[in-house]
Amino acid sequence: MKRGPIILLLGLLACAATFLGVYHARTASHREMLRSTAPELAWLKKEFNLSDAEFSRISELHSAYLPQCHKRCQIIEEQNEKLEQLLAANTSVTPEIASLFAERAKTRADCEAAMLNHFLEVSRAMPPEQGRRYLAWVKDQTFVRGEGMERHHQ
Repeated sequence: MKRGPIILLLGLLACAATFLGVYHARTASHREMLRSTAPELAWLKKEFNLSDAEFSRISELHSAYLPQCHKRCQIIEEQNEKLEQLLAANTSVTPEIASLFAERAKTRADCEAAMLNHFLEVSRAMPPEQGRRYLAWVKDQTFVRGEGMERHHQ
């Protein structure tokens, strides 16, 4: 009679150990990526089969690009806030609103050009075939899909 609970307990322990072992094995690559020096880019190393040297160079490019990107995003956000204020205070398109639209469009165009330059630089840090594949992926993810109104009219 006392064997039943012991067998059940051993069975549950074996199941738990099996689950933990499989979980540990299946998540090893994800944990390794999170421990990398640039976890937000770790997928890039794996997806495009980059060497440590290539990945290091791309990480440096990414680190150099981020402050500029954040600054441009901040400017766009400030322009959006100013536009919201102007639209709330006016019932027609004033010269100031029209000017802000033009300024914001230029800021966004400059941002996209800088982003494209960054993507091209990253692609050149990869082996040629992987760089072409990366650019095709980037093009599809960023420039071809369109944002804002373009999506609403499809």
